[in-house]
Amino acid sequence: MRAFLIVAASLSVGVASAQTPPDTFESKYCSGCHAIDKKMVGPSMKDVAAKHKDRKDAEDYLIGKIKKGGVGVWGQVPMPPNATLADADAKALAQWILKVK
Repeated sequence: MRAFLIVAASLSVGVASAQTPPDTFESKYCSGCHAIDKKMVGPSMKDVAAKHKDRKDAEDYLIGKIKKGGVGVWGQVPMPPNATLADADAKALAQWILKVK
């Protein structure tokens, strides 16, 4: 029983400290250049989701773009890299983006 409580406590701490993708979107300043449903400096998250919806590797592709940045897919304004973003947060953000309708 004690081991169960320790594991449960560990899991609850991890969940409580993790940011949700919308929080990450705000805290990592993605929203400075992107909006959910309108073009700003960069494309809207709705447009990104639509563009990549049929791509089999969409999640991995977006994780790469989020972490490494890029230029040329949506024009010549570069997207800076988010290299310090945790892999789990980049994955959660990519999954969230792909669900935007």
